[in-house]
Amino acid sequence: MNLHRMIADLRPAMREGGRRLDRLPPRRIDELLLVALLYALAGILLGLYGGYHAGFEWLHSALRPLFPDLAWAFLTRLGDERVLLIVTLLFARRHPEIFWSMLLAALLAILYSRGLKHLVDAVRPSGIYPADALQVIGPRLRAHSFPSGHTTSVFVFAGVLFAFARTTGERALLLVVATLVGLSRVALGVHWPQDVLAGAFGGLVSAALGVWLARYWRAGLRPAVHLSLVILPLLAMPWLLYTDGGNPTLLWFTWPLVFAMLMQFVLDYLPWRR
Repeated sequence: MNLHRMIADLRPAMREGGRRLDRLPPRRIDELLLVALLYALAGILLGLYGGYHAGFEWLHSALRPLFPDLAWAFLTRLGDERVLLIVTLLFARRHPEIFWSMLLAALLAILYSRGLKHLVDAVRPSGIYPADALQVIGPRLRAHSFPSGHTTSVFVFAGVLFAFARTTGERALLLVVATLVGLSRVALGVHWPQDVLAGAFGGLVSAALGVWLARYWRAGLRPAVHLSLVILPLLAMPWLLYTDGGNPTLLWFTWPLVFAMLMQFVLDYLPWRR
């Protein structure tokens, strides 16, 4: 199958993706922004109550016994932007409108998260507490605490899926899982609660803007552009495999994930698909 045939083969899926964007209720974007405002309000109230570090000691000590350390490390890995980018191969071909929305949202989220991290340059818990007073799982990072990048990433992913989810239960589940990933950053001792709330806010706003942009700018639904963009998850695979995020025990998760998503790409895009 040559490139022209591959492009022709993608056209029906791209057209259907455009129709799904047309049918998307505008209230989904409003709902995302409303949930984002709730997280922002929680952050404001927490800050007024006790400042930037408010709630960390209580939440850290309350969360740690709930799950084994490996479970918290696994949850936090779900917020890794490379993991989430690779997982988009699950629906890149069948739901290209979601794939395109996520890439747009991710770009906005990177500007938000990276920009604030360097602008604020807040000190992490490891930079405040002595080593013997704070148990940290993974590397003891000290700088660029605000906002939580993992939380921002997972709320981008969950937020875009929220917009396209069919039922209230699915939308609620997405928010619960994303919140657990955010809480894992506090449980591991690498972020303050305010970082997590700011990450949730930024991720959801980025998701809402990404979906909104995808409705009006459909460049990513052109077959040739889509084929170029789908290379991005493939490029993330070796990057993920050869960095363990400070927890080498999670290689049991990353290697099977990469293999499964690579097979998904092969089945969806390569010539023997038909």
